[in-house]
Amino acid sequence: MKKEAKTIVHVNQHMLKHNQKHGTNFPVLTVKHRGKTYYGHEVNYHGSSTTRYKPNKPLSCGAVCWVETEGDVTIFDWTAVSKEGHYMITGARKTIRRLGSESWVDSEAHQLVKDSDERFDLELSTAIQHEMDNQ
Repeated sequence: MKKEAKTIVHVNQHMLKHNQKHGTNFPVLTVKHRGKTYYGHEVNYHGSSTTRYKPNKPLSCGAVCWVETEGDVTIFDWTAVSKEGHYMITGARKTIRRLGSESWVDSEAHQLVKDSDERFDLELSTAIQHEMDNQ
């Protein structure tokens, strides 16, 4: 039986402080999955998850509180389309990104999200921002 990949999510304190100091809105949630790091403003968990607080055994990045899951996660980066750069965010940014199981990776929906172009990303983020502004 193949072991599922563990995903770890924690708040990036450095980015949080940067946003507060400079009035920016970079994503503060760090998502580590299969050796890669992603950033988001919101993370949805599809399956069970566990929140851990281990001040005497922090993660290598220094985080002492984090969420672990072996289920799929969906990450939302509400400012991805602005293309504003930050030295800590080195990978490509997308408004929506789903990480997880092989069944998700092999699905048709995954291909639609993976293969979406910037126009879809811009339309999605514009619709989401409109909804957020009208709440």
